[in-house]
Amino acid sequence: MEAMSRNGGEAEVEQRLSRSAVWALAAASVLCALMVGMRIVYMDKWTYYWLVVPNLLLAWIPLMASSFACRTIEDGRKPGIATAAWGIVWLAFYPNASYIATDLIHLSYASTKETLYYDLSVNMLAAMLGWLLGAISLYGLHAEMVRRSGARVGTAFAAIVILLGSVGVYLGRVLRWNSWDLVIRPWQIVTDTLEAIREPDALLFIGAFALFTGAVYAVFYKLVHRSSPLLRHDGSL
Repeated sequence: MEAMSRNGGEAEVEQRLSRSAVWALAAASVLCALMVGMRIVYMDKWTYYWLVVPNLLLAWIPLMASSFACRTIEDGRKPGIATAAWGIVWLAFYPNASYIATDLIHLSYASTKETLYYDLSVNMLAAMLGWLLGAISLYGLHAEMVRRSGARVGTAFAAIVILLGSVGVYLGRVLRWNSWDLVIRPWQIVTDTLEAIREPDALLFIGAFALFTGAVYAVFYKLVHRSSPLLRHDGSL
């Protein structure tokens, strides 16, 4: 009876931590949007800056999809069609979480001496939020994979996802594809991907992004896994 009470208390604490994390991310996202709005008002014109907000909204999709996928297999249920569907949505939009960091390239031409550090702050905030949203979404499914198949399979799963996500960032930033193009023109994306992996510049971009994202996620995983978890025991929000 005491053990059941303790487990129930731990689950309640974890759920509170989960909700707190989501609210904190949401508040920071609103702050980022307000900072973008202030920048547009200051310049009195629209620039690439307005894209920061929709890009940040797209970064929330993998977190939501991951949470729904985990909820479909909670309480020991086997993965089904719903799990696969949410998993596909998650993987399709997962690169959007890391993609925001590439918006830093716009600082080279869109910022002035007076606005450079403000612009840098906004872009870094958006990039940080994107990586956190992506890391939490991956952590949920990674933890579920570890629980069901073991640490090695879970690690391989996370590594493959990070690599595919980096390919997705390259397709988005350099080749200008969008996540929904996977449905509209899937074979063209496959063709472009196969061509890209034969180009040294593309491999350098993908490799560097994968290493950086992997390092960020590894630190995140260790911090979260060894302390009070941000997610519930089933990996969902």
